[in-house]
Amino acid sequence: MKKLLFLILMGISFLSAQNKFYNYYTAGIEYMQKQDWQRAIVEFKSAASLEFEDVQRKRTYGTRFIEYYPHRETGVAHYMLGENDLAKKEIALSLAYRSTDRAEDFYKKITGGVAPPPAKTIEEQITGQTITQYKSPTITAPQKQSTSYKNNIIVITRKYDPNAVPQVGSRLSIAVLPFEGKGESAKFKDAVTNKLINELVNSRRFRVIERSAMDKIIAEQKVQASGVVDDKTAVGLGKIAGADALVIGTVSMVDSSIEISVRLVDVETAETIVAQDANSENTTQGEIDNTVRNVATLVFNELPIIEGDIIKVDADELFIDIGSLNGVKRGTKCVVFREGESIKHPISGEILGKKVTRLGEIIVIQVNDKFAAVKPIETDQDIHVGDKVIIK
Repeated sequence: MKKLLFLILMGISFLSAQNKFYNYYTAGIEYMQKQDWQRAIVEFKSAASLEFEDVQRKRTYGTRFIEYYPHRETGVAHYMLGENDLAKKEIALSLAYRSTDRAEDFYKKITGGVAPPPAKTIEEQITGQTITQYKSPTITAPQKQSTSYKNNIIVITRKYDPNAVPQVGSRLSIAVLPFEGKGESAKFKDAVTNKLINELVNSRRFRVIERSAMDKIIAEQKVQASGVVDDKTAVGLGKIAGADALVIGTVSMVDSSIEISVRLVDVETAETIVAQDANSENTTQGEIDNTVRNVATLVFNELPIIEGDIIKVDADELFIDIGSLNGVKRGTKCVVFREGESIKHPISGEILGKKVTRLGEIIVIQVNDKFAAVKPIETDQDIHVGDKVIIK
């Protein structure tokens, strides 16, 4: 028990450390070395949300400095995924801040050998997502969930684009426990676990902890991988991993049908934030993959990213101006931040967004249609009326 408590405290300390831009950037570099391009992009975007500019020499703390090129490395990761349009925009922005051999080489790879344009025309490349990503969206209710059919298979579509809304620090960090499956369904549980992790990573909505890291924690705690993990134990594992929430899932079969169910459990309160399931009438690989994809999309849709404001501050309770009509629910976590000076494109002078100071995190404890009561989880500075919030 003492060892578990110690590791939980270590996990909380790890999570707090991740709030620094240089920790996100370092994690991104480590994922690049593993060729885990999707996770690398998530980390670099977290870093850039706190310290935007690419620079040769960036102070982290004390007298420690690092090379800091979040846009360049994001562009490289997009290129490795075959996403050339996104890669070109990010690398062009990096070149606008500071030209490097690595950025120029990848620009040429993306454009089929064409050298980067002169600095005076680089701003023409910085359009679309790279700019709009840092603009505040209008607060609206999430789009209605829709379904379609492909080869007679139900396909659930996403309700929002996580890249079209601001980001401050990390998105919601989640860990997926190995699925439970008994009897005939047991043979599918490992593949379903891996598939769900991949789908959640590919959504770019979450910061998804690697399965290998979770397997190591489970082994160290001598917890059986599935079937006997109660919520209290599961939450402890999530805290050790530094997760905000934990995905607990089951695979079950009735005759030739398969059902996949998941719950997203908050590691602070042990409450279920989201519970979703999907089923298929047969167990072909294609049907199972699509069913997992639908479950991942349902979880994605239940957790929209919305921006709002702090509208009232009491002694131990705060209020925000977004509520259930915007998709907020009890247990929703938000990042609180304060806007500063504008971020201008280094060549064109166009406003790309605003610098932000992260103030801390809050969790929703009571929800009304148009507002919600929240309480602080952790704060770095005092929170005031007018400060901004963004769903994590």
